Amino acid sequence: HRVVYMSRALVLATCLTVARALHAPTPPCRHALRVTSPRLATKKKVSKKGGARGFGGGAAKQAVKELTPEQLQWRDLKEWVASSGGAADAVRLTDCGGGLRGLKAARDLAKGDEILRIPRSIILDVERAEASPVSGVWRSSGGALPGYLKLGLALLYEVRRGAASDLLPYLAMLPTQDEFAAGGGPAAMWSDDELALTECAHLIDFAKRRRGQSRGEGVPALQPDALAASWAECGLPGEPPGRDELAWAVGAVTSRAYGVGSGSGLVPVVDMANHDGRTPQHTAKGLEEDGRSFVVLATEPIRKGTQVCLSYGELPNCVLLPQFGFVLASLDAPPDLPLVDFTPCLREAEGAAGGAALLLSLAEDGLLVREGDGSISCWQAAGASLQVALLNLHEAGALNGGGEEEAAAASAPAAARHAWRRYRDLLQGTLAGYSTGVAEDRRRLGLGGAAPTASDARGVVVDAGGAAV
Repeated sequence: HRVVYMSRALVLATCLTVARALHAPTPPCRHALRVTSPRLATKKKVSKKGGARGFGGGAAKQAVKELTPEQLQWRDLKEWVASSGGAADAVRLTDCGGGLRGLKAARDLAKGDEILRIPRSIILDVERAEASPVSGVWRSSGGALPGYLKLGLALLYEVRRGAASDLLPYLAMLPTQDEFAAGGGPAAMWSDDELALTECAHLIDFAKRRRGQSRGEGVPALQPDALAASWAECGLPGEPPGRDELAWAVGAVTSRAYGVGSGSGLVPVVDMANHDGRTPQHTAKGLEEDGRSFVVLATEPIRKGTQVCLSYGELPNCVLLPQFGFVLASLDAPPDLPLVDFTPCLREAEGAAGGAALLLSLAEDGLLVREGDGSISCWQAAGASLQVALLNLHEAGALNGGGEEEAAAASAPAAARHAWRRYRDLLQGTLAGYSTGVAEDRRRLGLGGAAPTASDARGVVVDAGGAAV
């Protein structure tokens, strides 16, 4: 990971509510090389003793390359994939710059060439989790768990099996809890103090909600006592996982999993590819029609040594940062929109006669954004849709106290003026939460004016896609 400076208002500029993001299967996060010294293979020096010179001197021995522990793990992983009926010889694992681990083409690839083939038998997906002994944890409680929690528990079960797990070569390549912490990791893993430094209320709210979900908060079957009891009752190996370990497993799942069949899953090797936001991508991925293998194909020629990237989806930076731990260098791809705190208007409208029904109607019309559970979000994208929604609420008397008298006073031009003032207040209220503006942020980030210093902006450990924000 690279260290770049992200200012507070710049974080605001990247925010866009994506209500489906918490529920959609999600792809892999980028993480730093485990072994940094020596990062690449080194050569042994050839001893001068017994060299090629002089009578009886044999030919000098060829320099021998030493493999780092991670390179040995990579070799074992590729051999495991091949022995399982797959193929990963078209790529190599390498440092893609700044300690960023990723995949590069090991040879020239033509359009349509198969880059990776991963058999379904070595993919840890929801179907496999349901068939695993660990499924007794959620079956015994009689309640369904979200797919990401099932995968997190299945991952912990495989880790505890150790050498008995047929996924051992893959498990050895996953980042540990300490590596997540050292590398920054997804913002959902940051402390409250670290999140507070961003001054972005939406990012803080989003990250905290994801953190709670990863720790099983609000899920009876995953509370410490209940989980310990069901773990023992099912005869599962090792100690029952604590909340921190569960959070690590869920973080690994939500930052690495791809859509597999009707659910999602951890796909070995594929989840080591990075995302660069290019449109269109130079690769395509997915299960074959018979469902027996997950394949990655080249959609255009890829030269040897070029990084092989996959698409994580059209996700804005306010989702990429808390879920994957990086932001795109360009704020234009995919587009990010500023969000405003809609809470004051939401609470007022909900308390007015007919206000709740009107809010749902506006959401059905696409003027307001909902959360994943169907409720109206407290965070709405600034723009024309929000302005129209506010106008409708004023005309119906759902804002400014409501009631027939207020509704009559809010007719036509008066309602438009009230709606515009409320919209302006929402913008100003949101911006008031930041201690700097865009011009000052650009100066402090070195995008104009003096270079940034540690006291100027929050130093955030994120991956900027190879370029400074």
